[in-house]
Amino acid sequence: MNSTDESEHTIDDLYQEYWSIHSAMMDQGHTPLEIAAILVAQSMSIYKTVLDSEDYDKMVDDISRLRYNVQELKLHEGSYH
Repeated sequence: MNSTDESEHTIDDLYQEYWSIHSAMMDQGHTPLEIAAILVAQSMSIYKTVLDSEDYDKMVDDISRLRYNVQELKLHEGSYH
């Protein structure tokens, strides 16, 4: 498959797909904190599964170190952007 194949998904495509899922969950009445807690738990489990111990520790350290660089979402007409 070449890089111009329309069926190839980019990170941006995946991000937008998950964003749509999160938005749908909020529309169904789930709170942003519930959604975030599940995402973090699943993400940490994936990191723990696919990374060796040293790389997992580096990832967790990087997440902590970059915590002040996270962009705050803005609420617009009942959904986050």
